[in-house]
Amino acid sequence: MKIIKKVAPTLVILIVLVSIVVAGAFLKGGGKLAWEGMLQSGKLLESVWLRLPLGFLLGGFIQVLIPRALIARWLGPESGIRGILIASYAGSIMAGAPYVMLPVAASLYLAGAGAGPVIALITGQMLLGVQNLIVWQIPFLGIGIPMARFIVSLIITPLVGVAATVVFKMLSRLPDLKPETEPETNLTPAEKKEK
Repeated sequence: MKIIKKVAPTLVILIVLVSIVVAGAFLKGGGKLAWEGMLQSGKLLESVWLRLPLGFLLGGFIQVLIPRALIARWLGPESGIRGILIASYAGSIMAGAPYVMLPVAASLYLAGAGAGPVIALITGQMLLGVQNLIVWQIPFLGIGIPMARFIVSLIITPLVGVAATVVFKMLSRLPDLKPETEPETNLTPAEKKEK
């Protein structure tokens, strides 16, 4: 029973979703289709297996290299619109796939960044990514469409951060939304007693 209580709700949801798609594959095409799904999963794992741990390693080092006070001052929940603007436009210069970006965002959040700035950072990277604009969009679409999208996204990205702050506060009762302000392993013996 203790093990069940310690399982994160997101893990339970993921297990349920995987069970549903596996059952769906069996119902639709039997063992052959389910096996094909496993093979496709293996190909995906083969392409990202090294990148995932490197992304996690990057996220871990960001937590220990950037002082929490600095993150709290510039991106913390009390940083307001300034933190959202900084995060929105910092995201525009961050290049990398989700296995790079998400560990960085998670590390900043765990180190004290507010929900609004973290969401603005992720949104800025997706909508404003300068590398994506220059390398992919302009060569394929010319300058007009990518620049129109980019300029509009300059306005939308901070608005997403502001709106997400409000929504996050409404959802703050969910267990996965409470950040760890101090990892258990970094606490002094006196701090552990307080917990």
